[in-house]
Amino acid sequence: MFKSMKAILLLFAAGLVVATTVGVTYFAQRTVTKSVMESEFAHTQAIVDAVYQEVNNQYQSIVFSEQSAISARKEQLQNIVGISIDLIRLNYSQFKQGLITESEAQKRSIEQLRNMRYDEGTGYIWINDDTAPIPRLIMHPTMPELEGQILDRPRFKGIRSSDENLFAAFRNLGTQQGSGFIEYLWPKPLSKGLSKDQLKLSYIQYFKEWGWIIGSGVYIDDVQKQVNNRLQAVLQELRESFKKTKIGRHGYIFLFSGKPDLVIHPVYEAIPIADLINPETGKPLFMELKEAAHVDGVMEYLWDKPPRHKGDFTFRKRAYIKYFQPLDWYICSTAYMDDLEKPGLMLRNEITMLSIGVLALALMFAAILSSKIAQPLMKLTAAARAIREGGIAASDIPQEGPREIKELGTVISQMLESIKSGIEEKEHLLSALEDGNNQLSASNRQLEIKIREHARVQQELIKLRNHQKNIIDSMPSILVGVNKNGAITLWNKGATTSTGKEYEEVAGKLLSDVFPQLDKEITKAKQQIINGKTEQKVRIPRVVDDETRYENITIYPLISDGYDGAVIRLDDVTDNVRIEEMMIQTEKMMSVGGLAAGMAHEINNPLGGILQGTQNIERRLRPGMAKNEQVARQLDISLETINKYIEERGILKILSGVRQSATRAAGIISNMLNFSRKTEVHRTTCKLNELADSAVALAEQDYDLKKKYDFRKIDVVRNYQKNLPFVICSTTEIEQVMLNLLGNAAHAMQEHNCEEPMIEIKIWQDGDYVAVSISDNGPGMEENIRKRVFEPFFTTKPKGVGTGLGLSVSYFIITENHHGSFSIESTPGSGSKFTFKLPISSPR
Repeated sequence: MFKSMKAILLLFAAGLVVATTVGVTYFAQRTVTKSVMESEFAHTQAIVDAVYQEVNNQYQSIVFSEQSAISARKEQLQNIVGISIDLIRLNYSQFKQGLITESEAQKRSIEQLRNMRYDEGTGYIWINDDTAPIPRLIMHPTMPELEGQILDRPRFKGIRSSDENLFAAFRNLGTQQGSGFIEYLWPKPLSKGLSKDQLKLSYIQYFKEWGWIIGSGVYIDDVQKQVNNRLQAVLQELRESFKKTKIGRHGYIFLFSGKPDLVIHPVYEAIPIADLINPETGKPLFMELKEAAHVDGVMEYLWDKPPRHKGDFTFRKRAYIKYFQPLDWYICSTAYMDDLEKPGLMLRNEITMLSIGVLALALMFAAILSSKIAQPLMKLTAAARAIREGGIAASDIPQEGPREIKELGTVISQMLESIKSGIEEKEHLLSALEDGNNQLSASNRQLEIKIREHARVQQELIKLRNHQKNIIDSMPSILVGVNKNGAITLWNKGATTSTGKEYEEVAGKLLSDVFPQLDKEITKAKQQIINGKTEQKVRIPRVVDDETRYENITIYPLISDGYDGAVIRLDDVTDNVRIEEMMIQTEKMMSVGGLAAGMAHEINNPLGGILQGTQNIERRLRPGMAKNEQVARQLDISLETINKYIEERGILKILSGVRQSATRAAGIISNMLNFSRKTEVHRTTCKLNELADSAVALAEQDYDLKKKYDFRKIDVVRNYQKNLPFVICSTTEIEQVMLNLLGNAAHAMQEHNCEEPMIEIKIWQDGDYVAVSISDNGPGMEENIRKRVFEPFFTTKPKGVGTGLGLSVSYFIITENHHGSFSIESTPGSGSKFTFKLPISSPR
């Protein structure tokens, strides 16, 4: 059937069209389907990530709101108890002045506080005394039946973290610290009476003159209601957003908790979550989604397709799940696989219809073409058959048809003429060549064997030489080989990198001419060649580009097979030397730091005595206090005269100055202790402008005379953006970075004697980051120094002043520990500007 050319051409055309159609259809459908699916999968993952980020931001806002609410309530409690103490002090003052008796003053105070209510009647004041070991209740507006009783009942063991008696804890806190906060369980007054025990936060203050503990509290559930309302608002926003979000044509996004509970779902929100079973495994679907979230976050399963195919669990879906741990939420987006494959199927049908039309057209053209080509070729075939049967002269070759076939006939005719003449010449040469071939064949075979063997040996030698060279070049050391006269015989890649000269340039030259630094080693190398021993020198200093480097030099003698020489090896050990020096310096600094911390604690004690002494002096000179007036009358001295003398001599100003100086010293020591404490792996929310102010305060206390600068004489300009957002960071680490930058700026300006030294601290929000820049008007840096400032151990300070680790540690803290960025801008003569950025939210 397919033996004729015409049939072959038709088959070829049809086969080409069909193959092209199938190939294009297959690959186009596959490419389109894959592209659409990848795009949708990426979109699905992006939606999950976006929802996760939004939930995280809202959660951080809720946490901040809760903390702010609790802080506000604490401040409210302090104000309320403070007002109560002021009322008691007023009654106590009237008693001291003799206007009323002490019993009347106490009774009046109790009645005034009993009637004080706030927060719609749930807030009140109570009083207990400081009787040990268990106090007595003096006044309680919601439990008057307990007044006058010792509060030792088991129900009063309500401290949240222990079994200690609640009122004993109030007494201990008041007598030891004067005031403070405590969490415990206590019934809440409602319109229908008292509720069950609720978590409560109270503030108490000790009135020592009467031995009273005055307190008031707030119920935590009141604060929690605000937080729950905020959480419900977030859920409602997400619910509206999920309804509008479609993935493909039928896909959607939903949210469930780890209990598990279905929090938000556009289809099954009203159905119990336990009723949703995976039809393939028979297990609860949401338990499997939870497991997938903690593995790779992807799961495929069969499900129905609402609304037309609800209940028909035959549609393949892919889900992307992400777990939000603080709220125990699982965020899930799903897409139906057949929705994603539909564009590829539509493209395949269109290509198939187009291909049928192309196939019909191709077959028509192939039929016309075959008739034009097949007829001349059949005549050529008949002529060739005649020549085969009757010899070369049996037929003439036709020369007709298309140009190519006509040329083929001409060429065949010319070929036949050449064959005729060639046959005649061949017969004469055959006899002459037969004898010569027999003699050459044997010699050629032997020569061929020798050539192959020589080539193999040469290839092996080349491979061995290259292998040895690679071994030598891969060593990080500098290796130089010399003969007994000092001429170079070996030169590895390390030597080329160090000198910039290739082996071809230095081969045979004297080492002292090429590498003058090793001139002293030539004589020793010659001695080692003679005695055959290895010699090593360690930590030899050498200045390279105005920097001192340290090297180990080893000389190995080579004596074998009549060849005398040596190999000189140089190893750069500068980093090891600097690490050892840094470890020694670090141990010294740790010892000094521990001593400083101990001294700071010891200094706090006399500072406390100074503060208390100045306060007592001021009180005992103050008019209007009964005891002061009583002693003055006993000594026949006028307090007015004494105070006039004190005012004229400025004694109160002096005492105020002493108190302020002691307070300032205590603050300095507190900052030093906070900064010197080791950082835990803990991050908290803070504002960078507050950290910057703390760092400047610490820098102003740097009185180290070796540094030759006083930070207080530097003009510090603060340029902070208002309403900066919180960042989550390690406050001690960020404060360390700021101190390093401030110290470097001060040192640079002092070294170049700046007339008006100034440091500008700028803090602003830059997108999802808060940026901090610290710039100075110092000398700036050259480009070659600016590129290396973040390298470990690199420093421009004199030896013994800097270790070269400050900026490299700062760079690590910002970029690695906090996922931020760190950059520098500096021009010689125009100062330097260091900028780092921290993300507003915690990095995932």
